[in-house]
Amino acid sequence: MGIPVYLAWLSVVVFIVMVIYRFSKFNSMPLHLRWEIYPLPLEPKHHYGGSYMEELDYVPKPRHHIRINGILDMASEVFLLKKVREYNIYGMWPFSFSMHWGIYLLFVWMILMLAEGVLNLGVIAPVTNVCGIIALIVGTFGSLGLLLKRISNSELANYTVPVDYFNLLFMLSIFATGLISWITTGQYFFDDARAFLAGVVSLQPAAVSSWTVAHFTLFELFLIYMPFSKMLHYIAKYFTIDKVFWDDILNLKGSSIDKKITSQLSGKLTWSAPHIVQGKNWAEQVGIIDGRDIK
Repeated sequence: MGIPVYLAWLSVVVFIVMVIYRFSKFNSMPLHLRWEIYPLPLEPKHHYGGSYMEELDYVPKPRHHIRINGILDMASEVFLLKKVREYNIYGMWPFSFSMHWGIYLLFVWMILMLAEGVLNLGVIAPVTNVCGIIALIVGTFGSLGLLLKRISNSELANYTVPVDYFNLLFMLSIFATGLISWITTGQYFFDDARAFLAGVVSLQPAAVSSWTVAHFTLFELFLIYMPFSKMLHYIAKYFTIDKVFWDDILNLKGSSIDKKITSQLSGKLTWSAPHIVQGKNWAEQVGIIDGRDIK
């Protein structure tokens, strides 16, 4: 019974450290090929699809971004899965939306229960309970629906690798064990959940139902697993949107972007191909191609 309690502390430490580490790795990666897909939500002329490049002599003029518009657009992607809904050719949006909100609410539920116990906020218990039940129901519905979609649709199955099935089964097991615990124990489920977390905080394991232990243990394993998996895509999504799709800062001579590009062009090529000469750097390679000196 004590293992899940100690595992809880370990999982939180691993999760925080690895998320920070992965974020710093993404942030330190070389400059990506920027797409500059217009209209940018940050642009003051976004409402009609315009950009600063429409203006005469726009290069020396000061640039303005409306940052709040970008934050709202990114929030609609995170909380409403806007792109999934717009390109919903396999009918996955309702299930994906449910599973993601199941995850969000599961984290909120855990935080609320900890706040109740640590800060003695029993007054929020009804809200905490509702949050937990909604998380388990929509999370089960979403992960099960996505799993069945990927299994039953032959075209979609072609895009699904084994780890995708594993991730969905993992998520389903977390939500389903919590849901089964609630169904089989009723109101006692919340008492068990609070007792389990109180045991984690005090390092004194509490006697709770086996389904509740299974639910929390799976959640702890999820915290350890997630930073190493593709489920960390929320960090990659931020950099993709902000640094690849939206970054339209001009590349001027001597600018920070120009220095980054110059530095990256000095990188040695460690691979070869009919159009690539191994051992040369990127700048030399461009000169070779321009001169058509390819062996």
